[in-house]
Amino acid sequence: MHRELERVVERFLPVLQWLSASQCQQQLPRRVESWSVQQNVVHLVLTYRSTAQLLERCLAQGPPPSDRPALGQIAPRLLVIGLGIFPRGAKSPERVHPDRLTLPAKSGADLILLLREELARMDTLLAECEAKLGASALGSHFAFGPLTARQWRRFHTLHGYLHLHQVKSLLRAIPLN
Repeated sequence: MHRELERVVERFLPVLQWLSASQCQQQLPRRVESWSVQQNVVHLVLTYRSTAQLLERCLAQGPPPSDRPALGQIAPRLLVIGLGIFPRGAKSPERVHPDRLTLPAKSGADLILLLREELARMDTLLAECEAKLGASALGSHFAFGPLTARQWRRFHTLHGYLHLHQVKSLLRAIPLN
């Protein structure tokens, strides 16, 4: 796996590895919209799977017809991919909402395995696309437009760190019994 993406897993490891399955299900009291540890990881897994599907299409059908972002994608692309700043309060698309994947309650160690497996699968496809198409755009992100393999890795790295921060905040706020 690409080193940048491996670091995402490495940073989740000490935070999650000792959590029980029930601890991974806890949410902030009185905040129904907050996600549990497992929901945060499932969301990331769904984004990896979504990107993997896009990359499989790219390998089968070729790169997207346009390698330029639409006008409305330029600022978000610069902010997130360029500067590494995620806007506060951004809602995840419905297709990658954690409710889209029903899993039994998993421990932190199990979630780490799932995270690593899905991230490695996506990164293998990124490497295949990169080998076949070089530095051209591989597929389009709904908010940022067409992205290269390097840009996809950067997005998923930053997105992983965003959810790691959310998980750490959650774990500081709830009693872990």
